Amino acid sequence: MRVRARTALRPYYNYRLIDIPAGTEVSGGLAVHLLETRSDVEPADEAAALWGKPGADDQPEEPGGGSEPEADGTADDILTWVGDDPDRADTAIAQETARDKPRSTLLKKLQKIAEQ
Repeated sequence: MRVRARTALRPYYNYRLIDIPAGTEVSGGLAVHLLETRSDVEPADEAAALWGKPGADDQPEEPGGGSEPEADGTADDILTWVGDDPDRADTAIAQETARDKPRSTLLKKLQKIAEQ
């Protein structure tokens, strides 16, 4: 998923503030985060354009387990879903950090994948 910033943005994501100049295209977990927080962005691909629209969830799942991991899934399930995809790792990190009690070992593994 990809979105383009309409204005300069400075979201808090993955434990830090990120400067995004106007016109910059971002992808993966950060793009999802910007859509979820209703930031001033425009879709840069079909997935982003369909995000949040009624019926968009009726589409077939992506190979390997859908567009997001189960929030209450086991660490192994989440790591299987992420594989070696940094964008999926970013998404899983955002979801894990939103939990009341984030799993520190899982977060460390996800951060290693996200940095690739």
